[in-house]
Amino acid sequence: MRNIFIDELSKQAKFDERIFLVVGDLGYGIIEPFQSKFPSRFMNVGISEQNMIGFAAGLARSGYKVFVYSIANFPTFRCLEQIRNDVCYEQLDVTIVSIGAGFSYGVLGYSHFAIEDIGVMRTLPNIEILSPSDANEVRSLLKYAISKAGPKYLRLGKENNSKPLEIIDVESPIQINSGADYCVLVTGEISIEVLEAVKLMKELEKVNFDVFSIAILNSSVLAKIKFEKYSKLFTVEEHVSVGGLGSLLADFLIDNDISVNLERIHIKCSTLRLIGDQNFLRRDSGLDFESLYSTFKRKIM
Repeated sequence: MRNIFIDELSKQAKFDERIFLVVGDLGYGIIEPFQSKFPSRFMNVGISEQNMIGFAAGLARSGYKVFVYSIANFPTFRCLEQIRNDVCYEQLDVTIVSIGAGFSYGVLGYSHFAIEDIGVMRTLPNIEILSPSDANEVRSLLKYAISKAGPKYLRLGKENNSKPLEIIDVESPIQINSGADYCVLVTGEISIEVLEAVKLMKELEKVNFDVFSIAILNSSVLAKIKFEKYSKLFTVEEHVSVGGLGSLLADFLIDNDISVNLERIHIKCSTLRLIGDQNFLRRDSGLDFESLYSTFKRKIM
């Protein structure tokens, strides 16, 4: 996802001189293509993340479309006050790009987990949450972010995706599996595990699922799904239970008086004290495809 982001940003920067990339002393091996092509629209502010957000806000006030790039915990939790006051309150055109969604940097321990970030950012005013599941969604969301003014949070994983790239409608639910019996909503790279799990459900249990990727986390996207036709809904996310996709959907169902059975699958708090790679931590939280298959089977069979 990182490579796709920089590649697409570089392509768009050829035609849009407002695009400016700011990093906080990281991204080496990834950011160089942009840096070399557009040195006057690139800045490494060093290990100074809070200043990085203030700097980005100043650039945005000067007419730039600013992208701030860092490992997920740094441009969110460490900079929350600056994002809240300097960017969101002022409704500035700054896109905060976080790398390492969920357990991507799990070997570095809890300090580098990005598992509460959606919930934290959703509480802020005037900001859109963008959470791609694959490379196609990264490319499409970046075009969306450039086309719209205002604060945005783009949450990227680390995986690369070799599928042919195409532009898709990220302002609607993106159907990535067809079934009709049950429905799963997913956001982010955990969609890989979900697709494997529903494949097993179809092959072994003869149960089908519609699976929708929610790339933009807001009610207008959810409103395009006919939830009433499903006997059970699931959400799966590499995020804690509070404030994520499951919370967003639960609020939507209540607010719109939609009565349907909802099961939310998310990170377990017991995982927080563990250190390991992403696959290990997903298994501990029941988010690997085998655990998801067992959960789906237990909840509907």
